[in-house]
Amino acid sequence: MEAGGDAEPAQAVPATARDWAELPLDAIASVFARLGPVEILMGAGLVCRSWLHAAEGLSSPWKHLDMASSHNVVKDKCRSGDAGALRAMARKAVDRSAGQLEVFVGEEFVDDDLLKYIGGRAPSLKVLRLISCFHIRNEGFVEAISKFPLLEELNLST
Repeated sequence: MEAGGDAEPAQAVPATARDWAELPLDAIASVFARLGPVEILMGAGLVCRSWLHAAEGLSSPWKHLDMASSHNVVKDKCRSGDAGALRAMARKAVDRSAGQLEVFVGEEFVDDDLLKYIGGRAPSLKVLRLISCFHIRNEGFVEAISKFPLLEELNLST
């Protein structure tokens, strides 16, 4: 056969389909450990039912909830005026923390109702950072802050 002749093309080996729902829980937990709550709520937890159940059953990702605009999703929702979606995400993450939330960072979208919601469900909160949260009134703030007996750090900034 001459160089550059009629060689048969290599046969593609068919890839076996993966059923992501069959991954063991420890493997899913390992994936989630590398992600934050925002990423789990917006994508990884929506892959399939088993991943959703795994996300709901894990407590460690939900102890530290950083919803500042350093996350593109949060930034996009703030810019588009979709604060309601961010508040709903925050509520879902607070619920999944099952009272174990220790750190909450929120930017712009946090209001009195969300702060009170967190106050009623996060008795272990140690760190609260609110950035440019102009929808919180003094009365709402005082009411919510009294529900954080373990609070060690409070950061209010613009």
